[in-house]
Amino acid sequence: MLPPRSCARALAPLLALVSCRGGEEHALPSAAVERGRIERIVVATGTIEPVKEVEVRPRIAGIIEKIHVHDGDSVKPGDALVDIERDLLASQAREAEAAVREAQVELNYARIELERAEELKRTGAASPQQEDNARSRHERAEATLARAEANYDTLKTELSYAHITSPLAGRVLEVPVEEGSAVSPVTAVTGGTLLLSLAATDSLHLKGLVDENEVSRVALGQPARIRTEAYGSRIFQGRVKEIAPLGKRVQNVTYFEVKIEVTDADASLLKPRMSGDGEIVTEVVEDAVVVPETALRYDGDRVLLDVLDGDSAPVAHEVQVGIVDGARVQIVKGIEPGARVQVH
Repeated sequence: MLPPRSCARALAPLLALVSCRGGEEHALPSAAVERGRIERIVVATGTIEPVKEVEVRPRIAGIIEKIHVHDGDSVKPGDALVDIERDLLASQAREAEAAVREAQVELNYARIELERAEELKRTGAASPQQEDNARSRHERAEATLARAEANYDTLKTELSYAHITSPLAGRVLEVPVEEGSAVSPVTAVTGGTLLLSLAATDSLHLKGLVDENEVSRVALGQPARIRTEAYGSRIFQGRVKEIAPLGKRVQNVTYFEVKIEVTDADASLLKPRMSGDGEIVTEVVEDAVVVPETALRYDGDRVLLDVLDGDSAPVAHEVQVGIVDGARVQIVKGIEPGARVQVH
């Protein structure tokens, strides 16, 4: 009898089928060729973003008197956000209101003078010049009143800007200012001081990038599964809502931005700026012939499957591959269900 090492050398060509340890047969790792559902997936990698995000900036200059919200707070339309000191504006508004009353008194007096001058002219007791003077005074009084009313309205409007409220229902993302800080209006050259940013959390989407080689498969309305680092294996349902017409060059690779609307009933669990991936289902074959991806063997441009048939040596079959979903591969041509193939 040959020693075990000599036995191994003598039987080396048959090791694919039989092990000589103790003479026991050792089957090759294999898998069955089956029929099943397979999907073609395109992944968009990005972050969860609100559909609408608003930066709140003051319309007037001043000092912040009170901040009513903090990062992460939920708000409704009309909720108080920030108050700017209004004492000076309130004083100016009262002064403007007094100016309106004074202009009204002057206009009333000028109207009486004009009516008197017109009556005297009809009776011949006054000259046309006297009537013209009275009419001119009346018109100046009208203009003065209009200017005073406009100034008063402006100050009232500015006074209302001192109390800043939420324009939407959502969540406060950031409050970068503090009480006592001086702020500039949005009309300033700098664009004004950022008081806070709000996100409308009633509707979220994943804004991600898709490789240019894959974007041609993506279409509006396609279903998608959204996964985030925060929730691990938890899947949120979504659908493709927007595909950018213009690509972005990132590290010498072109990507297209795709927005996937979150349609899941538990979308409220997601928060803006969470990292996530959108698995876009671009194609589905319900009754595909599938094998494990590890069963494929490559010989240049040829794709091969090693088919097992009893104790015979594996026979290589050239096949045509369709959808690849990572762990499984669709075989379009070259093998039929029921066969067993070697896995590597």
